[in-house]
Amino acid sequence: MKLKKFFWTLSGDDKNVIAKCNKSTRSRFTGIGVLVAVIFSLCFVSCFLAFTGLLQNLWIGIIIGLFFAWMITNIYLFLLYTLSKTGFPYIPNKTARFISVSIRLIFIAFISIIVSKPIESLIFSKPLAQDIEVFKQEKIKRYTQLTNSYLDKEISEYQKLLTGSNDEFYLRLIEDRKEKKLTLTSSMERLVSKSNYYIQGIIILNKKYPVSWAITVFILILFIIPTYLKIFIHKDSIFYKTKHYVESHLVKYEYELFKEKYNEIFNHKYGLDLHFDEHYSDAPFNTKRKKNKRELLKEDDLLDSLYA
Repeated sequence: MKLKKFFWTLSGDDKNVIAKCNKSTRSRFTGIGVLVAVIFSLCFVSCFLAFTGLLQNLWIGIIIGLFFAWMITNIYLFLLYTLSKTGFPYIPNKTARFISVSIRLIFIAFISIIVSKPIESLIFSKPLAQDIEVFKQEKIKRYTQLTNSYLDKEISEYQKLLTGSNDEFYLRLIEDRKEKKLTLTSSMERLVSKSNYYIQGIIILNKKYPVSWAITVFILILFIIPTYLKIFIHKDSIFYKTKHYVESHLVKYEYELFKEKYNEIFNHKYGLDLHFDEHYSDAPFNTKRKKNKRELLKEDDLLDSLYA
C-alpha cells in the first residue's frame, strides 16, 4: 500500500483523494505514477550521458544529471497537473482550451525528444564510434591539406628569393615553415583525438540512422500516455467530485477569512464602517456579475433638479 501511495504522489495529484476512489481509478493513477518514475529514470540517464559526454567528467555528469532530471520531471508533473479538469465555475471556451492543451502537449513532446537523443546515442554507440572516427580522420586530413597548402606557398616564395647574401636568412625561414607544418598538424591531431564530438555524433545519428527515430517515438509515447490517462478521467468520477469538493471548500474558507480580516482592519484599526464589496454573485469564483439594481434618472430629471 505504501508503494501505491508513493506512485500516487508521483502522479502529481493528492494521494488522499485518490485513496477514496474506486479500484479502476486507483489503478489508473498507480500506472501514471509508475510511468512518471520511468520518465524520471530516462531523464537521469539522458542528462547523465549528455553532460558526461560534453564535460567528460563522471561525477559532474551524475550531479548535473540528477539536478536536471529532477527539474525536467517537476516541469512535466506541473504540465500533467494543469491537464486536470477544474471543478471551479468558469466560462467555457473550447477554442482556448484546445489551444492551451495543444501547447502543453507540444512542449511535452519537445521534452521527450530532447531526452531521447542521448539514449539513442548510447544504443547506437558502436556504429557511431566508427563514424566519429571517420569524421575525425577527415577533419585532420582537411586541416592538414589546408595547412600544407598555405605553408607550401610561403616556402615556394622563400625559395624564389634565395639569392646571394640572403640565402641563410631565407633558409631559416624555410626550415621554420617546415617545422611549423609538423607542429600544427600534430597539435590538431591531439585536439581531435581528445574530443569525443558528442554533438556531431547526434547529428550523424539523426542523418545516418533514421531507425533511431523509432526510439524517439517510443519515448514520446511514454511521455504522452500519462497525459492521456489524466485527460480522459471523466469529470463526474469520484476522483473529480472529491477533488473539486476539497478545492472549492478550501477556496471558500480562505475567502471568508480574507473578508473577515478586511472588515476587521477597517472597522477596528481605522474606525471606518467599511465592508468588502462583492460585485459577483458567485464570489470568489467571479463568473456571474451582479445586476446593477440602481435606478438611473434621465437627463430631464437632472435639469429639473438644477433649475427647480
